[in-house]
Parts: sequence; C-alpha cells; structure tokens
Amino acid sequence: MKLLTIVIPAYNVETYIDRCLSSMCLDDSACMDQLEILVVDDGGEDRTGEIAAGYCERYPESIFFCHKENGGHGSVINYGIKRARGRYFKVVDGDDWLNSRELPGLLDLLAREPADIVASAYRCVEDESGRLLSVKEPTGCEENYGHTVSFDSSQVDQVIKMHSMTIKTSLLQGMGQQIDEHCFYVDAEYIAYPIPLAKNVYYDAREIYCYRLGRGGQSMSLKSMQKNHRMHRRVFDSLAAFYERLPDMSGIRRHYIACCCAQLLENEFQIYISMGNRFSSIDRLRRFDRGVRLEHPAIYGATDKKSIRLLRACNYLILPLAYLALRIKKAKAFR
Repeated sequence: MKLLTIVIPAYNVETYIDRCLSSMCLDDSACMDQLEILVVDDGGEDRTGEIAAGYCERYPESIFFCHKENGGHGSVINYGIKRARGRYFKVVDGDDWLNSRELPGLLDLLAREPADIVASAYRCVEDESGRLLSVKEPTGCEENYGHTVSFDSSQVDQVIKMHSMTIKTSLLQGMGQQIDEHCFYVDAEYIAYPIPLAKNVYYDAREIYCYRLGRGGQSMSLKSMQKNHRMHRRVFDSLAAFYERLPDMSGIRRHYIACCCAQLLENEFQIYISMGNRFSSIDRLRRFDRGVRLEHPAIYGATDKKSIRLLRACNYLILPLAYLALRIKKAKAFR
C-alpha cells in the first residue's frame, strides 16, 4: 500500500511533463516511498513517454509509466482508479504541477487524517509568464481550515474542484460509476460521483496544486468550449441523470450535488453568451434553460449567479450585452 496515488493524464505534453514530474520528486526518500505516481500517456505521439521513462528509472518504486490508446481524460482517470494502490487519490494534469514545498505537509496530513476528502487551496498561473493570477480557496469560511466537516452540514459551503480534491481511493473504486470517455469536461463527473459515499471533508489551507491557464487549445477556453459544445452538453446530461437517480440522502448533501450540476449549467450559459448572436443563440439558450427548469428543477434553482438570474428575468434578450461584458472580463484577466 502507498499513501497517495497521483494519476497524471499525459497527452502530448512533452513541453510540460518534466516540470510536472519534477515537482513530485522530493528529496525525502520516506516521502517518495509514500507516493505512487502513474503517468498515463493517452495515445500521444511526442516525447512524453521518453521523458517519463527517465523518471521511472530514477524512482522505480514510485513512478510508473503506461502508454494506452487514446480515450480522453476520463479514460485515464478510470484506468488510474482501477490500478491505484494508494489510500488516497489525486489527479494532476500533465501540463500542471504541484507545489513541492507543500507536498510533504499534505502527505503528513493524509497519514494522520482519516477524512474521506481533503480539500486544499490551489494556484492559477499564467502559462507564458508564470505569473500568479489568483489563489482559489476550497471554502469561503476561514474557520473551516484545519477541521473535518460533515457533508451533511451547511459548513461545506462550495463545490470542491478537481484541483482542490484529494480523495480516498476506496470511494472512487466503490462508486459504481465510470467517468465518461472520449469526452472533455469530465472533471465535473469525477468530483460529483463519489459524493454519495463521502462522509466528510477536511479543509487544508496549503496551496498544493498549480493550474496552468492561458495555454492554447485548453478545453476550458471559450473557443474550445464552443467547438466542443456537444461534449459539454453530454457531460451535463450525464450528471443531471445521475442527480435524478440519487438514493435517499440529506437535503444538504443532495443540494451539494445539485450545485455540482449547476456549475455545468453555468458553463452552458457562458458558451451561449460567448456565441453572441450567432446561430440564433438567444432562442437556443431559452429552449435549453426552460428544458432544464422542467426536467431538473433542483439544478435549475441551484444556480446562484446574478448574471443568469438577470438573463432569465429579461427573457434572455440581453444576451448580446452579456457577450460584450464577457469579452471585457476575459481581456482583463490576462493583462
């Protein structure tokens, strides 16, 4: 048994994989003994495997490499879940990295803390400059840090993102639900599917994960989201169906999962807004959102963004204004 399995989806990331892996190679051999790092080359055609092989030679008991047919981000996560030997599980994309100074502290925490999920802060870093853009906190309540909180309490105040989440492997292996394959945007499934089995979360103030933003071709860029709109809708439909099949549980926990779904709904709005007036986007957004209200009223109501409430109140007719506001916001984000 290892303490922590880190699965690295690595598709054509030869430019980034060295930094990713080096951030996990700690000087403390005892820490390395606690790590299982699975580098999964998802059908790539560059030197990612060659670079990873060098790390495998240096750390044969900690770093392992696999090349498989392309199946998308979800297929790598499914692959890692099946093979993980660590008590805890974390996904780190091959173009991102971890904070080496804080990783030993996380391992120490995992060794003594029995919580089902550890939620840590993470950094958003600009691709080209390396500039720190922001730090994302896993909770809006500072008093939560250093404490274990029940999922059936109102103290779990916001959805825990993939970059924040370190989760017990047993929950992933027991959730009875596979992540969608050959598809983007499956992070939303990964963070939601195990929640019915999770009892609690420990809030950790350490900034563990470093998330690269602004790289060309990223799935969360507006151009990519427009291009892959069908994939995004597929994941929303899968997650909404999952919500409707939920067993009996507390209203608080059910609402938390509805909020996981609502984040995808909010992304759907962003996609339509980014299209401006193209493809009759106002009418398409109206029909989609009204369908959600009829079929998934709890998810519809879990959306708390003021901009979405305003669009609904105005029958979606101010979408062109929202388009202009979105362009200004995106331009400011990378100045």
